[in-house]
Amino acid sequence: MSAIGTGYDLSASQFSPDGRVFQVEYAQKAVENSGTVVALKAKDGVVLAVEKIVTSKLYEPGTNKRIFPVDRHISAAVAGLLADARTIVERSREEASEYRMQYGSPIPIHYLKNRVSMYLHAHTLYSALRPFGCSVVLASYDELDGPNLYCLDPSGVSWGYKGCAIGKNKQSAKTELEKLKFNEVSARDLVKEAARIIYMVHDEVKDKAFELELSWIGKETNGLHQWVPKQLFDEAVHFAQESLKHQSDSDEDSIS
Repeated sequence: MSAIGTGYDLSASQFSPDGRVFQVEYAQKAVENSGTVVALKAKDGVVLAVEKIVTSKLYEPGTNKRIFPVDRHISAAVAGLLADARTIVERSREEASEYRMQYGSPIPIHYLKNRVSMYLHAHTLYSALRPFGCSVVLASYDELDGPNLYCLDPSGVSWGYKGCAIGKNKQSAKTELEKLKFNEVSARDLVKEAARIIYMVHDEVKDKAFELELSWIGKETNGLHQWVPKQLFDEAVHFAQESLKHQSDSDEDSIS
């Protein structure tokens, strides 16, 4: 990439001869070097799961979370550079606060994702700025629209999803997501599936220590973003570890 992009990767506002913006591609590489984030939309809510890589044993557990509340009915999970992600989350909170102040009602998630997408895209247009090195997953639930899930890229492109994955092991996670029938499963069941996928795609050789973060929003939480209760969290971790053990035993049997 360096040979092709020489002279064309110094500014986010410059196209290469084949129509690429290398600064945006570099930002996407920053996302791909981050821990995996998985989001699953059930028939009654949305589940967010994050593989937070712990690079030092000296870190306090629970610090530098990668799941954030944006509004009471909207949550965000991030992959990539955490400092950049916090800027995007803060911008999202400002948009939600201004909408509530002006219209007296919670901000619709499709309006919020459009506003945040434009903010991300604006940072790819000017040479004085650089693209944000993060991707953001936005999740919400309300009685009228039901569960909603969107993923925003550093380029400013956003898509609606039934299930999405971002981060270093997103391809393996997407393969597992495609096996699920989202419209037939409850959010409570998808909590276990989300934990299973995170444990399955985690690379123990390269990243030995990690923390699992799990949150959900849906009918069971009365439309409010909440962390998964400890009992359900422990059940999900146990289910994930047992599934991983069963899979490794099956692989050993097939080899022998």
